[in-house]
Amino acid sequence: MNKFYADDKHVRALGRTIVHNSARYLSWSCSGVEFVFKGTSLSAELWTDWTFDEPWKEIFQPWAAVFVNGEPEPRKRFPVKEGTNSYVLYESDTDEEVVIRFAKLSEAAFSKMGIVSISADGEIRPAEPKPRRMEFIGDSITCGFGIESKSAEDGFRTAEENSDITYAALTAKTFGADFNLISWSTIGVWSSDTKDDTRNGGWIMPMIYDAADVGIEGVTDRTSWDFGSFVPDVIVVNLGTNDASYTKGISERQEEFFSAYRDFIADVRKKNPNSYIVCALGMMGAELFPAIEKAVSDLSDGKIFALELDGQLEADGTGSGGHPNAVTHKKAAEKLIGKISEITGW
Repeated sequence: MNKFYADDKHVRALGRTIVHNSARYLSWSCSGVEFVFKGTSLSAELWTDWTFDEPWKEIFQPWAAVFVNGEPEPRKRFPVKEGTNSYVLYESDTDEEVVIRFAKLSEAAFSKMGIVSISADGEIRPAEPKPRRMEFIGDSITCGFGIESKSAEDGFRTAEENSDITYAALTAKTFGADFNLISWSTIGVWSSDTKDDTRNGGWIMPMIYDAADVGIEGVTDRTSWDFGSFVPDVIVVNLGTNDASYTKGISERQEEFFSAYRDFIADVRKKNPNSYIVCALGMMGAELFPAIEKAVSDLSDGKIFALELDGQLEADGTGSGGHPNAVTHKKAAEKLIGKISEITGW
């Protein structure tokens, strides 16, 4: 067997990842690698910081998937065990050339993952990039929180969190685009989710947007993202759902959100001077959408647009914790695809 590292010589990185001490670390939803493999057997040595020292921690176990030749369904989908272990990613009776995509399905908030090495009975090389690039900035909705659970009453489990079938992934795949997800459960722009009447500003998106991978902190020092390394044609910002837990319809707080949101979008524009930006909200409520429309208008930028997504319907079902399920995500993708087609001509 030949041993390879998941470096740029052998694989193409998907999403924001960090290479440290020969291993490629990833924590963002849908982050991973893609490469061409010719052979019959392929495995990877994977590491995670997740530990199973208490039974309740099972709900946070990281999950990954292997996709072959662009197929919509994974050939393999599996939980990653604590520590460092070897996993068979692909086997075939025929020595053929295939494109392998390895992706982390669960979100950054609950675990880190590292590709320590790849072993194969053949050679691997980086896959070709897609012709378009997209970026999605969001919260638990964009992570796919509870997307495969059957009821709003279900408790959260990473086993039912599938970022590869979110509105974001569906939209990017429709346009044949490489994409990054910068998403974290409970996060907001001015206030992350709060259960009382106090603003939760300790962990908000403006604090982490410029980082390569905040989930990897602790493995290596915080690393700034090189915005020139991945230049999105289109950026979708889907934030404001968690801020509403603080604003609660109070005009002064809504004005605070407006100012913070406008400043954040201005920062996104500064870091991505030529991208189209779609400011979306609505799958779990659109209370702050008027403030988002006002921010877009105030910026007076002809390539920034506001889009209100339809709220989830009881008839379509609901995922765990009241989050959108796969049906609602598909509907949101259809509306977003229409908007992006309209503004870009794609």
